[in-house]
Amino acid sequence: MIVKIRFDPVLKRETTSIKIDPSLWKEAKKDAIDRDIDLSQLVEIALKTWLENEDPKRIKNELKEKT
Repeated sequence: MIVKIRFDPVLKRETTSIKIDPSLWKEAKKDAIDRDIDLSQLVEIALKTWLENEDPKRIKNELKEKT
């Protein structure tokens, strides 16, 4: 499945911080470089794709099972 997500450079953005697995972050940075986009763009695209394509009830249940 191909999902096209547009990155809107005019949209206001906030600076934030998260805790994430360092090896995952390093892999994401490399991927952003390979795609010639900012890491912020990659994260925003990933979040939009996730939110548009995942079933929230299924995800919620999976997260409950892991805790």
